[in-house]
Amino acid sequence: MKYLGPLFLTVFFVFLAGFTGDKKNFESIQKGYPRVHVAYSDKEDYINQKCHILGIPEADFGNIYIRAFKQERILEIWVQKPDGKYVLFDQYRVYSNAGKLGPKRAQGDYQVPEGFYYITEFNPASSYYLSLGINYPNESDCKLSGSCKKGGDIFIHGSVVSSGCLAMSDYYIEDIYVCCVKARSHGQQKIPVHIYPFKMTEENMESYTQLPEFKQHTKFWKNLAQGYKIFENNCCLPQINVGQDGYYEFSDASTADITK
Repeated sequence: MKYLGPLFLTVFFVFLAGFTGDKKNFESIQKGYPRVHVAYSDKEDYINQKCHILGIPEADFGNIYIRAFKQERILEIWVQKPDGKYVLFDQYRVYSNAGKLGPKRAQGDYQVPEGFYYITEFNPASSYYLSLGINYPNESDCKLSGSCKKGGDIFIHGSVVSSGCLAMSDYYIEDIYVCCVKARSHGQQKIPVHIYPFKMTEENMESYTQLPEFKQHTKFWKNLAQGYKIFENNCCLPQINVGQDGYYEFSDASTADITK
């Protein structure tokens, strides 16, 4: 999922615009790419209508949050309303996520990561139609992996094929990509992406951790479940840090805006 060689400089300037505070320029540069232009033509009216239905001001799209479940093959977009709570905006089918349940720990293991990430790259000219890169390996991955080569280049992308990424259809990635561009253009510098092995209900936790092939992940999954439950209980994202042991530490930030 590397950038195409001839487009390196232009994609670099798109990346730079997103981190220099030039919000309007970021969106306008993105819309200058043919695939993003098509995506906006196809999906912007729908997104604006959804905002109206959910009571989200179109002029200030607000913070968004992406949550994915590997077993259920579902990716969700949540949008923060003016009262600070997140509301489910839409959900999409994940067409392919290589590997099996469990975190990614090494280059070439074909695993989709599990944990708490954020969007780091927008690629409007991807080999996989449109793609959004995440910050794998994060601090937790680096501490918990025993491999000197942990891998990288993990994306949410189109083209329905995966070797460790979340592969959507080209149709669905248009929605996701436009939502992320709109969020970034309204000032959201970090778009959270939380990837879970499955919906971390007590029933699922008990069922999956009893299987011999997954017992090794029990401690890590119980750790992920803490963050899952905080959001489920109040529709607000927790504050997340990484401890010295590599496991996540959470605090309830239901009244704080931590994504801008």
